[in-house]
This record gives sequence, structure tokens and C-alpha cells, in this order.
Amino acid sequence: MAPGNPEANGAGVTISWRAMAFAPAAVVLFVLALYFNNAQKQFPALICLGGTFALVTAWLALSARATGNPDSPIRMFIPRLTLFIVLGTAFLAAMHWRIDQRITAMEIGFAVFYIAAGWFGVRGFDARFRRPELSAVPGKKPPRRNGPPR
Repeated sequence: MAPGNPEANGAGVTISWRAMAFAPAAVVLFVLALYFNNAQKQFPALICLGGTFALVTAWLALSARATGNPDSPIRMFIPRLTLFIVLGTAFLAAMHWRIDQRITAMEIGFAVFYIAAGWFGVRGFDARFRRPELSAVPGKKPPRRNGPPR
């Protein structure tokens, strides 16, 4: 362990709590999705697969919110990941429309979640690094709080 950072391992790599929580959960959900798909249980398999992508999307949004670098590649990756996941979900929903409309409704719900998480990630990332640009106007007095300007 590196002195001063309890989360750093012997190689000096820092592992955040997000990686320790989301990575194993995503792997377990993906393995369950493969298991249910192999067992011909389509509905639970798609729930696990959608949950896997939902975890990864939430992980990415939280990572973007916690980053300290305004030029981080995470900022550019979030809209791309969101676009590809939503397109894949929409394609899957369209393919199952005539087979099982519950799957279509579930996939639409996942797509809404992906869009919301992507928006949250980008919005949180931008809000953290955007500062107001204030400048003083010479010769003007600020307006009074309760009443017309002086």
C-alpha cells in the first residue's frame, strides 16, 4: 500500500469505490444474462443484460461527476456510449415488438434510463467546470434589493 492513499495498491494504481462496487456487479449480471440466454429464458436474460448496461452507464455518469479534469476523455465518451446503447436498445425493442410486447416496453424503459443517465453525466460534468463570467460595470451602482435602481 502506498503511504497517504489507502486505496492505492502496490503498483500505485488507485481504485475508486465505484470500480469496486460496479465492476463485479456488472460482471455478475452479464454472466447471468448469458446463463439465462443459454437456458432459453429470454425475459430474465434481457433484464440482466439491460441491468448490466444500466450499471455501466450509471458508473460512467458518476465517474464523470467525480473527475477533476475538464479535458477528460470521459466527457466525449458519454454521448457516444449513450447513443450506441440507445440505438441497440431501440433495435432490440423493434425486433421483439411482434413477439413479446413486454420486452419492448422493458427495453423502452431501459432506453429512457440510458438517456437520463447520459444527460446526468454530461450535465454534471459541464456544470462542474463552467464558471460564471462576471465583470464589473464601471460607473453604475448595483440595484437595491427592494425597489428601483438608484
